[in-house]
Amino acid sequence: MILRFSKHGLLIAKNNRISNYVSKLHTIKATELLLKDYGNFTNAMTICERNLDISNMRPTDLLLKLICSPINPADVNIIQGKYGILPSYLPAVIGNEGLFEVMDVHSSNSNFKKGDWVIPIESNWGTWRSHALADQSLFYKIPNSLDKFACATLKVNPPTAYLMLTLFKNFEPNETVIQNGANSSVGQAVIQLGNLMNLNVVNIVRKRDNQQELNDYLKSIGAKYIYTEDELRKSILTRELWEKIPRPKFALNCVGGKTTTDMIRLLDKDSIMITYGGMSKQPLTLNTADFIFKDFKCFGFWLTAWKDRNPNEYKKVLDKLIAFIQKNTFKGPKCEEFSLSDYRKAFERLQTPFLTSKICFTS
Repeated sequence: MILRFSKHGLLIAKNNRISNYVSKLHTIKATELLLKDYGNFTNAMTICERNLDISNMRPTDLLLKLICSPINPADVNIIQGKYGILPSYLPAVIGNEGLFEVMDVHSSNSNFKKGDWVIPIESNWGTWRSHALADQSLFYKIPNSLDKFACATLKVNPPTAYLMLTLFKNFEPNETVIQNGANSSVGQAVIQLGNLMNLNVVNIVRKRDNQQELNDYLKSIGAKYIYTEDELRKSILTRELWEKIPRPKFALNCVGGKTTTDMIRLLDKDSIMITYGGMSKQPLTLNTADFIFKDFKCFGFWLTAWKDRNPNEYKKVLDKLIAFIQKNTFKGPKCEEFSLSDYRKAFERLQTPFLTSKICFTS
């Protein structure tokens, strides 16, 4: 065995492999996308590089490298300063969701090992960075044999869809769910989970030039009933469809405004609507008569608040969703990748009208 020493410690070990001890003396250059001020994408964000000192890794620390991190609507709201939880200080690394690979662990007794895939389970941990040094308690291990996009987008939207379909109503087979924003990531998850639950899912989307392309994609993940918002008052949805499948008693709303009011009119008596977003930025108008005579009920759902109250149950939901992915019965959204340094191009692409794919950062 050949050993050499310097004032900094062990440099070369058997087979000329640098020891773990020496690796802790090194620094790693990390690229971080920072929110410096609230506003539009161009002025609010900045890129920076800094050296991560990994010489003092704690026994529970993980050294991580970014695989993929999406831009979600909630991230956009945070950049605009209009979300329920905002950073406690600026500038700050933001990004609520992402998939990382473990590059190194400090302790041989760690629950993680080099090469593992992990996702952060803490809300708004800050995923828009190429590398990170963080405590292992903040992360959840994901099988590294799965589709990276499905894993990178697992934390937020699929659990939101799953919990809305399971917390508020005990469904019988062949019942009907109606949802707007069906092309959103949550909407796509509802389509797939609804099929697994033997539900009829009626999907409402905004009308667009590439309507057939969207319809074909939604059908490829299991959608059977797809209609545009301008059809909400037409006979196909006011009467004809309900001769084939039961009228819905459960609705999911992420849009708000007039189209949601029109969707509510299609519901049967004793119905429930869950609101989890407001993409139109229009108020939700409800008919008083529906509450009185149809026993209509409305609830709001925010995954962040539920997860904080139910951390162990949240992990069980992740396990169920991972099992679906492993069985190829659940797929993640289509994704487009941009490097962190190309963040301006990523945000420009994000503003493309009627974009169906998810925009993701890579290192």
